Amino acid sequence: MTTNIANIALTGLRAAQAGLAVTANNISNQGTAGYSRQQVVLSTSLSNFSGGGYFGTGVDVVTVQRAYNEFLTNQASQAASSLSYLNTYSDQMSGLINGMGSVDTGINQSLTALYAAISSFSQNPNETASRQAALEAAQSTAARFRSISDSLSAIDQGITTQVGSAVGQINQLVQSIAAYNLSINEARAAQGGPSPNDLLDQRDLLIRKLGEFTGITTSNQGNSVNVYLSNGQPLVLQGLAAQLRLDTQDPDSASGASLSLTMGSHSVPLNDKDIDGGQLGALIAFRNNELAQARTELGRIAIAMASAYNQQQQFGLDSSGGQGAALFKLGSPMAVGSRQNTGDAVLSLGISDTRSLTGSDYQLSRSGTEYVVTRLDDGEEFGPFTELPQTVDGLAIGLADGDLADGDVFTIQVARHAAAGMEVLLGDPGALAAAAPMSLGADADNAGTAIASRLRSEASDNVDYTASVTVRFTSAKDYDLFDADGNVLESGSLGASPHTIAYNGWAFDLNGLPAAGDVFTVGAGRGDPAGDNRNALALGALGTAKIAGGATLTDAYAALLSRTGTRAASIGVSQAAQQSAYDQAAAAEQSLVGVNLDEEGANLLRYQQAYAAAGKVLGMASELFDQLLASI
Repeated sequence: MTTNIANIALTGLRAAQAGLAVTANNISNQGTAGYSRQQVVLSTSLSNFSGGGYFGTGVDVVTVQRAYNEFLTNQASQAASSLSYLNTYSDQMSGLINGMGSVDTGINQSLTALYAAISSFSQNPNETASRQAALEAAQSTAARFRSISDSLSAIDQGITTQVGSAVGQINQLVQSIAAYNLSINEARAAQGGPSPNDLLDQRDLLIRKLGEFTGITTSNQGNSVNVYLSNGQPLVLQGLAAQLRLDTQDPDSASGASLSLTMGSHSVPLNDKDIDGGQLGALIAFRNNELAQARTELGRIAIAMASAYNQQQQFGLDSSGGQGAALFKLGSPMAVGSRQNTGDAVLSLGISDTRSLTGSDYQLSRSGTEYVVTRLDDGEEFGPFTELPQTVDGLAIGLADGDLADGDVFTIQVARHAAAGMEVLLGDPGALAAAAPMSLGADADNAGTAIASRLRSEASDNVDYTASVTVRFTSAKDYDLFDADGNVLESGSLGASPHTIAYNGWAFDLNGLPAAGDVFTVGAGRGDPAGDNRNALALGALGTAKIAGGATLTDAYAALLSRTGTRAASIGVSQAAQQSAYDQAAAAEQSLVGVNLDEEGANLLRYQQAYAAAGKVLGMASELFDQLLASI
């Protein structure tokens, strides 16, 4: 019996010693990232039957287990991934706002200076100084468009760099998770089943870090954790690790960069929508949404400005009496082919006439042997054409090499790079067109509310500014065009507002509703370049004209800034809400797995007292044994 008491005391010593070791380890790792609080698991040793009952034989140290709850861990990991997404998105929005400037420092400041310079030029068309100032103001405005476009391009390039960095870190994390899967399997096989707690903690930490870079899902397979992208593509399968690859020279991507996923010898191209969540998902979503929209809207404003000013400039007469030449040029369009294309076509794109540009993107497709061009803003189709090149809305579309196969599709982005190439074409101040070849008038007896304005040029194969034309309405919608002899030249009907009436290379707007019998006259009357300022006044009036999608240029840019700021504020609200959600999820997890120093201090005292008590029992057993020997 004395020997049995000693053995019981020894098991108590070992249990208390194990408890002290685990507690000391918890205290030492209180600040270690990813560490989960550990605790010793004890079990009563099997009792022995002796005489009248079963007598205990002590305690067994079963294992050391970590505090862990899969639900709380997954909840905290998902919250961390969402917070990383919003933090990254918010940072990018701040960069976008800085790149676009404010209402005072963006495009509008240059536009205001341009309007003032053209107003001065319209009052003094014969002064070289006023012409020079107007031309320099136009050059400054074009330079400001290019500068802001360059800022947005720099943001785009920065995103590609950040995506490359994120891809590299994702690959490292994926490889490490696969390696930990192998190590955990080896440890459990070698030790016969006990959990390698430190390895499990480190693997969970790596999975959480991976989730901060991209949205993932996980599943357990034996002792391994398999990791997948949000679209279900595997990143880790037990001990196998996939690899993300970034191609920065992809002609079939609007951004010029694309991702693919390689597992062994199998490679899968990834769409941008396949990367959802985390830092990488935020970078891609921001580039495809906020940044792309800002670049497109900036380009649309540049197109609206270049189109309107060229329409007016090319209508007037320069200081030598010649027809005015185009004032602005724009950046070239860009084509992006579908990944399903099977042909070898390389498109040739250009702007044949800036005056006809709409700002819309287009789609070129081939069906059988015919080509169709679709304007994406309103879905209007042009064609079918049996061959290329073709010109649509001032856009020249041709083939530089190869050809489209049946079913091939290209998206033609017109606005995205328009501002990047905006330049003033005129170098001579005398080339500014102040005089006008025609005038616009309305009959004093008109009964309707229609007001005619903005007599300007229009792209046409039959330009004639020497013949007067009378427009007479036969109803509130239908009209006839008459020449000076009263012959009907053409008939037409007003389309959707704003109403435009055009003929032989000129056009004017009609705002309001005409009445039957109302008459408007486009009269031939070539002004004297030495004193006529009618076209210069029309150029000056563009400052208040609603030429940018129903808004003035300054209002259109202010609206762009406002939308961007509103979106940034919305992201900020979501970011604050997600920070609160993450804090709560992390606190819930830490309440279970975190090390509480007060609790561990109490455990130290408890195990210390248990160790001392077991030692006293062992000492007592030794004394009893000595007394027994002495009595014998």
